[in-house]
Amino acid sequence: MRASIITICLGAMLAWFGAVAAQAASYPSPEQLQIAKTGKYIGSDACSACHADVHKTWATSRHTMKATQGPAFGKDFEKNIYSWVRRDWDKLDTYMIVDTKDAKTNYLAARKVPMNEVTYVVGQTYKQRYMAYYDGGPLEVYEATTADGGISWKIDKTKASPYKGNKERAGHKILYIEVNPKDGQMNANNYGEWRSWQERCIGCHTTGFDHKAWDAAKADFVAGKRKDLKEIFVADLRVGCESCHGQGEAHAKAPSKANIIHPAKITDIETRKMVCEQCHTRTQASTHSSLAQDLRGYRIGNAYMDFATYTRPAWGKGNRQVSVDGKGRRDHQQDMDIRLSATMKGEHSAHAAMACFDCHDAHGVGNKNKKNPTLKADSPVVNCASCHGAMAAKVVKVMDGRQGWKRAGFPDWGTEYGRQGNKQHVFGIDPNGRSHGLYPAQYQWALKKGGDPKKQADWDAIWPWEKSRMEKQGRSVAVGAEPWK
Repeated sequence: MRASIITICLGAMLAWFGAVAAQAASYPSPEQLQIAKTGKYIGSDACSACHADVHKTWATSRHTMKATQGPAFGKDFEKNIYSWVRRDWDKLDTYMIVDTKDAKTNYLAARKVPMNEVTYVVGQTYKQRYMAYYDGGPLEVYEATTADGGISWKIDKTKASPYKGNKERAGHKILYIEVNPKDGQMNANNYGEWRSWQERCIGCHTTGFDHKAWDAAKADFVAGKRKDLKEIFVADLRVGCESCHGQGEAHAKAPSKANIIHPAKITDIETRKMVCEQCHTRTQASTHSSLAQDLRGYRIGNAYMDFATYTRPAWGKGNRQVSVDGKGRRDHQQDMDIRLSATMKGEHSAHAAMACFDCHDAHGVGNKNKKNPTLKADSPVVNCASCHGAMAAKVVKVMDGRQGWKRAGFPDWGTEYGRQGNKQHVFGIDPNGRSHGLYPAQYQWALKKGGDPKKQADWDAIWPWEKSRMEKQGRSVAVGAEPWK
């Protein structure tokens, strides 16, 4: 039975790869990609007239709740804040993070933000953060400090100091608290992001963020040519249709399959994966802005590394983001987990070629009528059984990156400890049945330009998929545990 199921699955995968080879990356067409790069956003509601059923499913999904308006836009928007937080607002440390003093110290406005001044709310399902507008002017501030590299922050309310203001920091600023939906539950570590929402991460919480318009507006504001920076320059406050299907103006004017993109039909594996990975990732930095950490400006068909660098691996050592064997440790790192399959199993790996939407329900994620909130199937076991059959209950354990490994945490990151059950997406198991990424013989490195190959400090840990780009940059690359020896 198991053999027949595997044969069917392999046959299906071979058929898919055969179709890809036959079509030779013919979808989307050059015309469709051009629309995706230069077309105009019109917002998801413009799609509802023709795609009513899909729009209705999407409209109640988690993708519409990544960012919502707060009560600064009207009392009706108070409902977007968790009920217990509304009840206890005046008891919480609702201080606005204004600026940074140094790597270990942030400035927080000494005045608490009233709930009716909350402009935007980020998150609904697992946690929430709140924002209020800052005009860049002078105010009294407290200092919040970190002793663990920014993981946790403590505010000193015993002393307020004058802050002269900084127009560079104007915009919608995040508050000090991070809360969870359960009554009274919140992140005891608090929060330390001092950049504005527009500067830092708005691109993944919304659709169609115009980073060029934002950059121009900020420059005008700093120069005294603009009144404020309240505008957020997005086409849709929700993560909507055009994030995955490309800009919709041409399609709305003349509906045709030739002027919109169907992600599941994309034949280039990298382009197909990037439909979701443009947001479901963890970057190190944006290539377009030293302040940003999203892929602002990305359009379907673009290359990830033209817009951002991936969070860095630390082979054999580990760090906050990545275990010693390359497993992701924080949110939004499943893309890198999956990509490791090509090195672990070979380029023929079925998992290495998969996109998120092969297993997950992008339109209806989180809807109440679903037995499983994120998957197309009713459970992870059922989902995996479509290929793994009776072995599904066993192999699904690979998605627990913590079971069997020594716990990691500041300052000791040097273990294979990853993410909790069903969150890890590295599809490899060690001889003891534990989720595992790369082994030392598979570690990948790039020598700094002009570096000494015998010095460990001159070798940068890189992801396997970065190898060809490093070589094009003229850097020597190596595979193995310690290339400096």
